[in-house]
Amino acid sequence: MPRKGNGAAASSFERVVRALRGSDRAAAPALPVGEAMHPVTLAAIALLVVNDWVLKPRLGPSAITGKLSDIAGLAFAPVVLSAAIGLLLHAAARLGARVDPSLSRRRLIACVVATGAGFAAVKLSPAIASHVAGWLSHLGRPASFYDDWTDLLTLPSLLVALWIGRDELRR
Repeated sequence: MPRKGNGAAASSFERVVRALRGSDRAAAPALPVGEAMHPVTLAAIALLVVNDWVLKPRLGPSAITGKLSDIAGLAFAPVVLSAAIGLLLHAAARLGARVDPSLSRRRLIACVVATGAGFAAVKLSPAIASHVAGWLSHLGRPASFYDDWTDLLTLPSLLVALWIGRDELRR
């Protein structure tokens, strides 16, 4: 039965995701970026973009827009970091290194811990925040961090990244 509405878009999206993930690691190996292509990851990225590029410029920085950025970033940053590592390992494997680029629990947990530690360091140390903001500003968009320890209350958002990773590992 054909889909109605924007089924063509959903079908195209599904084809792209399948091409990136592969249907089976042995039969159709693909780029190891499934966790970054997860619908929840993509929704969190979209939330961050809308919040930072639409809401903050119109409404100004506030507790709500600040926390939305933190929640969205903590939800997707670990899995995007994991996918980036997977791509590097994939390239190394293609060059002959004996490495497995596929997602593992160990890599997922390491990326979640690294993201949480980096976030906490930026929120607790003005010197680190200034250094990171300067580095990020070189990527083309000014970056700044507000000194607000209550942002640490958003750290449970890292559990979303763990859930995304577990969901991807089950595939």
